[in-house]
Amino acid sequence: MSYLLAFCLALCWGTAFLASKNMVEALPPYWSTFFRVAAGLAFFLVLYGVQRKSLKINPRELWRPWLIGFLLILFPFAAISWGQRFVAPTIGGIFNGTVPIWSFIAGAIILKGEDRFTWRRAIGVTIGMAGLLIIVWPSFTLGSDKMALYGCFAFLLMAWSYSLGNVITKLVMVDNTSVTLEANTFHQYLFSAVVLVIVAALAEPFPPASAFSLKVVLSIFSAGIFSSAVAFLLMVALIKRWGATRMASVTYFTPVVAMASDIIARGRIPSGMEIIGLAIIFVSLFLIQKPVNAK
Repeated sequence: MSYLLAFCLALCWGTAFLASKNMVEALPPYWSTFFRVAAGLAFFLVLYGVQRKSLKINPRELWRPWLIGFLLILFPFAAISWGQRFVAPTIGGIFNGTVPIWSFIAGAIILKGEDRFTWRRAIGVTIGMAGLLIIVWPSFTLGSDKMALYGCFAFLLMAWSYSLGNVITKLVMVDNTSVTLEANTFHQYLFSAVVLVIVAALAEPFPPASAFSLKVVLSIFSAGIFSSAVAFLLMVALIKRWGATRMASVTYFTPVVAMASDIIARGRIPSGMEIIGLAIIFVSLFLIQKPVNAK
């Protein structure tokens, strides 16, 4: 069951970059991020309304969903929207694949037990980094497109935020029983949506109605519901089963899904370096997994 959840999560995350690319081609980046978060918020409102879940939370506990919402929703989604304007969806997926590396570092420092340092996992993340560098290297050596480099840096910030958010989620939400998952999730999205609409209104003009083509609207729903809200529920379930570091290794499959969606939707053929890099990443995926009985 855990591996089925992991496959679905990789599919959700991997297709997010194509959807984000479609959105930022027509919408300003912060408004694009807001609409993605608003779609996720609407999904949870309907889901928890049907389930009659209580969304109440002690004001003294609000810092928990706000912190996690910033690290897992607000900041990384904004970084994706900003950076995706300048690079292909495949590159976004590749950078997302670095999350296990940063999660390993953050988990070794912050968490104990399942996320502790081992030489096997250290070698695994080192090999994974080498594979990712092989894939990304042509983006840094071919031509002198500064904006593409800035886009890659935005995705690096995205990966750092996701990795820290994964570890903090395990620390302050999954292991905390004073606040329900439903209340946490709702307030994460509510906080992110409120902040984003303020930032977008101050920084960018509201997009015209003509910008909301069928392609853009479907991409908003895909990124906001499938790649965000549903993915969030899958992620929390896997953190409970596997721990933050092992769950983050699911992102190694994200480049494959992002690359496949790029080929199908945009006709972009991956380079030989990208294929070699992905093969190396699969080796690192095997090494980073701690020996545990599958659940």
